Amino acid sequence: MKRYILVIDEGTTGTRALIFDKSFKIVSESYCEFTQYTPAEDKIEHDAMEIYTKSIGMCRNAMAAKNINAEEIAAIGITNQRATCVVWNKHTGEPYHRAIVWQDVRTAAECDKINQTEWGKKAFQATGWTVAPVYTSMMIQWYMHNIPEIKEAIEKGDAVIGTIDTWLIWKLTGGKTHAVSYSNASVMGSYDLYNDCWYQEFLDYLRIPVHIFPEVRPDSGDFGVTDKNIFGAEIPITGDIADQHAALFAQGCRSGGTGKITNGTGSFLDINIGNELVISDEGLNTVIAWQINGETSYALEGYEAVTGSAIQWLRDGLKIIESSPETEKMAYAVKDANGVYFVPALAGLSAPYHDPFTRGTIFGITRGTKREHIARATLEGIVYRLKDILNAVEKESGIKMKNLRIDGGASENNYLAQFLTDMLNVTVDRPLSVEATSLGAAEMAGLAVGFWTMKDMENALQIEKSFTPEMEESEREKRYAEWSDAIRRSIGWAKGKSV
Repeated sequence: MKRYILVIDEGTTGTRALIFDKSFKIVSESYCEFTQYTPAEDKIEHDAMEIYTKSIGMCRNAMAAKNINAEEIAAIGITNQRATCVVWNKHTGEPYHRAIVWQDVRTAAECDKINQTEWGKKAFQATGWTVAPVYTSMMIQWYMHNIPEIKEAIEKGDAVIGTIDTWLIWKLTGGKTHAVSYSNASVMGSYDLYNDCWYQEFLDYLRIPVHIFPEVRPDSGDFGVTDKNIFGAEIPITGDIADQHAALFAQGCRSGGTGKITNGTGSFLDINIGNELVISDEGLNTVIAWQINGETSYALEGYEAVTGSAIQWLRDGLKIIESSPETEKMAYAVKDANGVYFVPALAGLSAPYHDPFTRGTIFGITRGTKREHIARATLEGIVYRLKDILNAVEKESGIKMKNLRIDGGASENNYLAQFLTDMLNVTVDRPLSVEATSLGAAEMAGLAVGFWTMKDMENALQIEKSFTPEMEESEREKRYAEWSDAIRRSIGWAKGKSV
């Protein structure tokens, strides 16, 4: 009897396997971190084989913990860290090089050059994305210019590429399926949203052959079956959706004008805009939210690459905390940030500024500054960046948002959640489980095999707590004006400087 849906949730810092039952409850899960490689300050890489091996290990752990066998699993759903790029040998299944992570900014100078030409506007109008280091196509170009083995393999037809979901699907199916979902394709900076195909004209300009790209398939649909030797039996893979899109779906934001914020390694604000394609004039990205049964939904998105990872930096870099949850207690331990503002641009700034040359900056430090002030300023910096993005969304859409839902690990922080509702001046709902990304992937997989119906989704999410604004408008305006001054002083810091 098919009783469960298995999800592989591939984040930027770790991999998680979760098993959902018919009532949308997580009955088992297993998690581990994987290695972050930083060969230079502008480079972040992952070992794709390590990710695959640990993903399989976490799935087996989750199954074994509750004595669940492969025959009881109706389908597998995958959600992932989006634009991260892997290039591998299609004959051996071995990667040629470590994967370039979506936070990596090694191609910043090349992107800047392109944006000074006609291709800056042309690529944006076709793909919905400003040409930036997060473009998977720019990562491929870097590989071809800097790794001779990859250039030769691509020219010989021996290499294929994909994001982490594509890589996992390839490995799980024993190399039988080379595919990506519509949601993931739309964030690779290589997909023509208007013509619904890979953007060959731009790829030709970059001298990247289109044949190395995966086939694009619906987010809820057929991605093949797992090799029976992996889990003991074949399991259909019927869900593949990018992480932010998965959270948007799971949070119930399935109609135009609804939105959510995911606070993970980075923070992402996504607003569903329905079935009509709109290219932003406000520095936002347009994405395919998902495609189900031939119907495509779109979303406007603004994101900041470093938010939750700024808290991680407090732990691993600055070493002023031992664990992320400490920041909540530290923030409440002081009456304010003592005039400190932290622009968490450790990997540049994205929407609406799109400046990869901005660097992380902390303003207002005095002899009275304590680590508690730095921790509080970090949480507030995350929120200020989200206000930057929401302002652009509201200007673009002409809609004043009144309610937003939040998910992701950092959303468990009550100080962050309350400051978010205060600065954005909206009601913020936090679900009982902040694992909305995993739930969205489960729902995609379950829909495809009839495990659930769309009507079932109405009962999938429970709100744990709602936060309402408590800050006076004059205080909100004063704080945001000071923040905006900090942003202006930070932009372009690394341009022309040695890195």
